[in-house]
Amino acid sequence: MTTEFPHLYPGAGRIAALSAQERILRIRADRWVSYPRAEVALAKLETLLSFPERARMPNLLLVGESGMGKTMIIEKFTRDHPSSFDDTTGRLHMPVVAVQMVSGPDETRFYRRILAAIGAPEPPRATLAVLESLALRLLTELRPHMLVIDEIHSLQAGTIREQARFLNMLRFLGNELRVPLVCVGTAQARNALRTDAQLVRRFEAFALPPWQDGVDFTGLISTLTRSLPLRRESEIDEKALLRMIKVTGGITSGIFAIMSQLAIAAIESGEERILARDILGGDRLQAVLGEPV
Repeated sequence: MTTEFPHLYPGAGRIAALSAQERILRIRADRWVSYPRAEVALAKLETLLSFPERARMPNLLLVGESGMGKTMIIEKFTRDHPSSFDDTTGRLHMPVVAVQMVSGPDETRFYRRILAAIGAPEPPRATLAVLESLALRLLTELRPHMLVIDEIHSLQAGTIREQARFLNMLRFLGNELRVPLVCVGTAQARNALRTDAQLVRRFEAFALPPWQDGVDFTGLISTLTRSLPLRRESEIDEKALLRMIKVTGGITSGIFAIMSQLAIAAIESGEERILARDILGGDRLQAVLGEPV
């Protein structure tokens, strides 16, 4: 069997030569798929990471509906900037510290999340003051260039007073560490940040809107088909693209799920390609989407 598949990216072509089971496992695993809007977001993050230290650092709000790929962008960026150990000083350097927002605006739990993210043991029965002091000291030693808070819209689970106090804490962290803050969340995150007028003025919002028919979406599907390890070239026409946008609402995770499941079905059936009829035909697409809850 030939190991050359010119319709695929080189990496996908090498995987296409593997067995069916190995290819299915690769398809099911998380993987980064680039597209223009994500690359712009990554470029903005790179700019913030290299921003010179000053009293008031710029911040970024990465906003979009659930499933639009915000967390995958952050994970990709974090992987591109891993921690390193300096043998000379004996210190660990963590360029990006990323934490997930707790279920509400709780400062004590948030500081514990920070300590967990940087691999620091939590002191037993620690007060908020102790956790704050410890987190600040360790973060100063790690010399991060960015603090990322995912799921920031969870702020709205608290009262207005609790939200204001938590945002004041974030502003304090940014000022003390002199690092950019990157907040990631749904559209509700905008409303949460607006409760702190001083903080929100420092944020630039960058949106990841749902996909619509056009060149960008066609490019995304082309990238996906070239990255899925199928041994024959897929054929997806304009009607199939419109159908996919309609059934997924243009949400990235739904689009990726459909393409992945159709690729697995193509391997299992021996067809080795995705065809427009797989998307337009109700039976095959419904089998992929499953029964509604």
